[in-house]
Amino acid sequence: MSLSVNAISGSLAAAHQVQRTSASLMNTMTQLSTGLRINSAKDDPAGLIAQELLRSEITASNAAAKNTVMANSMLNVAESGMRQISNLLIEARGLAVEAANTGTMTPEMVRANQMQMDAILGSIDRMSGMTNWLGKPLLDGSLSAQNGGALFQLGPDVVANQQVTVPIEGTRTHQVGGTAGLLMDLRSGGAAALATNPGLADQILSSAISQISMQRGEIGATQKYTLGPNLMSLQDSIVQLTGAKSMIGDTDFALAVSNMVRDQILLQSGFQSLGLINQSRGLAASLLG
Repeated sequence: MSLSVNAISGSLAAAHQVQRTSASLMNTMTQLSTGLRINSAKDDPAGLIAQELLRSEITASNAAAKNTVMANSMLNVAESGMRQISNLLIEARGLAVEAANTGTMTPEMVRANQMQMDAILGSIDRMSGMTNWLGKPLLDGSLSAQNGGALFQLGPDVVANQQVTVPIEGTRTHQVGGTAGLLMDLRSGGAAALATNPGLADQILSSAISQISMQRGEIGATQKYTLGPNLMSLQDSIVQLTGAKSMIGDTDFALAVSNMVRDQILLQSGFQSLGLINQSRGLAASLLG
C-alpha cells in the first residue's frame, strides 16, 4: 500500500461519514427522548401537514364531544325542573277534582284547597325562575321556539348540519295552559278559581300537564336519539384520528432503537478509521524525517 501525506481523500470521506452518522444519531436520540418521529418540518414535510390537520380535527372533535356532554347536562337540569312542576300540576288537579265534589265539600274546605292551589302556583313560578344552567334561566321562556331555542354545536365544524336547536318553552303560570285558559287563572279570584269554576280549572290543568309532558318527551328524545349517538360517534372518531396521527408522527421505538445501535456502531467505526488514516499520514511524514 502506498503512503502519501497529501492523499487526504480517505480522511475527508471518513470525516464526512462521521458527521452524517453523528447527525443521524442525534436525530434518533431526539425521537427517542420526545417520543415523536416528526419534531420539525424538515423531518417529514408531508407528514407534518397530515399530522397538523389530524391534530386540528382531534381538537375540534374533543370540543364537540365536550359540547355534547354539556348539552346533555343542561337538558337534564331543564327536564328535572319540569318533572317537579309536573308533580305539582298533578297534585293541583287532584285539588280541582276534590273541589268539584260540592256534595261533600264545604266552602271552608274549598278555600283550604284554594290556598294549596295558590301555593302550588307560586312554587311553579319560583321553580321556573330558579331552574338555570350556569346562571342562564332555562324555564322562563327565553329559550322558547319563538326566541330561537337553545343552540348546541355538536360537530367539529361550525356548520348548520352539525348543530341542533332545542326549544324549551316557558313554564310560568302565565305561559302554561291551553285554549281553556292559563294556570294563572286558577289563582284566588281568577276565572278558574276552585270556588268559581273547578271544571275549568281541571281543563286547564289537564292541558298544562299534557304540555309539560310533551316538552319533557321532546327533551328525552333529543338526549336519547341525538346527543347519545352523537357522543359515541365523536368518541369513535377521536380514537381513529388519534391512531392515524400516532402512526404518522409518533416514534417507532423498535426502529429508533435499532437505528441508534446502528449509528453508534458506525460512529465508533468512523472514529477508528479516522485514527488509522491519521496514523498512516504521520508514518509517511516520519519516513521523510
